[in-house]
Amino acid sequence: MYWIAAGLIAAAFLLYFAADSLAQAVLRLARGEMLREDLPAPTGTFKDEYDQTDLWARNHGFHAAGLTRVSLFPDMAELKPDHPAIWEHLAAWKNRRTKQMLVLQAHNGRAFHHLITLYRSASGERAMVNTTDYPGEFSMPQPPGHHVQSFPGKSPGELYELHLRAESWLEAGGGWQREDAPLPLEELDRLTRERARYVSSLPYWKPRLLVWSLLKGAALNRPLGERPT
Repeated sequence: MYWIAAGLIAAAFLLYFAADSLAQAVLRLARGEMLREDLPAPTGTFKDEYDQTDLWARNHGFHAAGLTRVSLFPDMAELKPDHPAIWEHLAAWKNRRTKQMLVLQAHNGRAFHHLITLYRSASGERAMVNTTDYPGEFSMPQPPGHHVQSFPGKSPGELYELHLRAESWLEAGGGWQREDAPLPLEELDRLTRERARYVSSLPYWKPRLLVWSLLKGAALNRPLGERPT
């Protein structure tokens, strides 16, 4: 019995530590406390992912619109400025004709894509559609107006087709006009802070973080319009 009790206590401690660490990250995001460094060019393993995405982007009417790296751990970034686990690399492209953004997100050897379209209603209400292959996109709730769908393993071309359908789904309801994003990475920062502030405003949000993480797979591979948003 002693070993069972000790194991349960240890498991509870680890769960508490994981939830607390995640909660602190959410609060830093909400306050905009990320360390950000704009980059002149991609380097290392990120360059390979960048070059592949850039080729697809240019072939589909997108133009490069920013390159940066961010960290939620400023103190660690100062101690180990080039450690891959501390930094997340972000690159952005935009299509001026369709008012779409493409974002490449790379962290610790893994890379994901986001196709994002911003909208505004006549009353000033804002919304967005985000189609991604990032499997952790639903580890926290999305605020109202953030319409997100995730399809892990899909190529940029497959994601783009799914994104076009999602745009049509939202626009079919009427009242939405596409909004241009002069600085895509700034818009991405705004959307990230908006989500973090929403999550941290929910009742009992800290203990619920682990529950949301466990349930994140329920919405994967389900297009917008075929599930509650």
